[in-house]
Amino acid sequence: MSTGSAPSTPAAGGGISSSYDAIVVGGGHNGLTTAAYLARAGMKTLVLERRPILGGACVTEEVWPGARVSRCSYVVSMLQSKVVSDLRLKDFGYKAYPLDPAYAAMTEDGPIFFFNEVERTVESIRKFSPKDADNYEAFEDLLERTASFLRPMLLREPPALGSKAPGDIASLIREGARIAGLTRRDVNDLIRIFTMSVGDLLDDWFELDALKGSIASTGVVGVWAGPRTPGTAYNLLHHALGELDGMGGVWGQVVGGMGAISNAIARSAESHGATIVTDAEVASIDVEGGRVVGVTLANGDAIRAPIVASGAHPKSTILDLVGGEHFEDDVRTDMERYRTRGGSVKVNYVLNEAPRYENVTEEEQKMLLGAGVNICPSIDYLEAAWQDALQGRPAASPYIEAEFPSSIDDSLTDDDRVIMTMFTQYGPSEESEWAEGDRERYGETCIDMLNRFAPNFRGAIDQYEVLAPPDLERIFGLQGGSIFQGEQGMNQMAFMRPVPDMAQYATPVGGLYLCGAGTHPGGGVTAASGHNAAQRILKDRRGVRWPWKKRATA
Repeated sequence: MSTGSAPSTPAAGGGISSSYDAIVVGGGHNGLTTAAYLARAGMKTLVLERRPILGGACVTEEVWPGARVSRCSYVVSMLQSKVVSDLRLKDFGYKAYPLDPAYAAMTEDGPIFFFNEVERTVESIRKFSPKDADNYEAFEDLLERTASFLRPMLLREPPALGSKAPGDIASLIREGARIAGLTRRDVNDLIRIFTMSVGDLLDDWFELDALKGSIASTGVVGVWAGPRTPGTAYNLLHHALGELDGMGGVWGQVVGGMGAISNAIARSAESHGATIVTDAEVASIDVEGGRVVGVTLANGDAIRAPIVASGAHPKSTILDLVGGEHFEDDVRTDMERYRTRGGSVKVNYVLNEAPRYENVTEEEQKMLLGAGVNICPSIDYLEAAWQDALQGRPAASPYIEAEFPSSIDDSLTDDDRVIMTMFTQYGPSEESEWAEGDRERYGETCIDMLNRFAPNFRGAIDQYEVLAPPDLERIFGLQGGSIFQGEQGMNQMAFMRPVPDMAQYATPVGGLYLCGAGTHPGGGVTAASGHNAAQRILKDRRGVRWPWKKRATA
């Protein structure tokens, strides 16, 4: 059974040449995507991953013997269909089943189901609030209209503000023309969603606390902010940008866990000649005369290449692997100020049986095992959880979202046990803010919350782990526990991500590129950053634009 690494991946030191056309640092799904596109274009490409398995945060891992879990990321929707097609991922094992309903909000009066067909969701809401049911379709239309404007931007580099290069000016004109084509109402909606808190946005539309709490939780997934924080309405939109098999806004479970995505990308890259090496920690990205010359591994081996693309965290890449001394003061300062905090706590379980929910029909029981089960009673409840983390303590009452991938994929265990993952918030981002026993207490709280609705749950638990933000940093290299490789406020998105001088994937150091989620369009299992970085590298290699030429002669 796969645990996240491509089967043909050699160990460090085996089958590695001394030089390549390009080296990709980090075997996360974005780094692998960059490598696959470069190899497809004929470049001799090497991927170096420090862990023994591939995938970064998009990984399936055998945490307990005979039980495999999507240890960090957990559902798919934002994976770009162009990447799936270009890299023939379905030919290399990628398969996802759409979730319908995608989510269910648990309330004391029963679950509210969010189906892929908006009409069915409306009828589910109507049992609880006729007024909210009447408003829901228009709310979904608002998100879809706004998302449809943004989707084309996901697979191209953001405009380079201040640049006089013809290509950059053309890009600005193109985006300006698109904005000019919007109606006054569309512009109003776009600005409101970019700037409002998700709580204020939902208050404008709905009255039912449980409905607003459940939707608001999507607006704060992965961000260091609460539902009343301005800008979190955009995060709700960010998670509405995806699609699955051509169906917009649909979420799915991946057969083999999320690591199967990374495996498929790795196999695609290898089919074009890429070399992928695990247990290969990069100690430094080496620079001479203002441009990269390769990397040095932790074991001392030096590997040469004129191009290095890093899928590692941008702060780690620039300030540690390369070294801030190779950048001008303003670039280095901008990077030092790049905010990268997260409040997400991932709890993974192996169960001896599936949860059995009380006071639901047999059909609802089946739907609850195929959907994400969300417990977030209100916006105020969510805000209180955020305030706990902001004050340096784990939330006394976190929100939770439980997923049951075993409901569609019984291959995740070697026996009849059940895999369950639980995405939760909030926990503080610093290890010093987690006292002894805090992880256990937080985990017990999460168990109690679901046990209220499914009384067999606690007794069904075989194994579980609590991964607080410091654990996400330690295991996956996500600084501050930010699952997006950096916070997604408006001042760290698009042409500001991660900083203006590196927002088009190239950096001021010649031959050095960024290809991880710390670049546009941001976090989630999208493969967009990896795709876009590869296109930039190939464009520069063709001589369309060589940003480092002036510096390379210094």
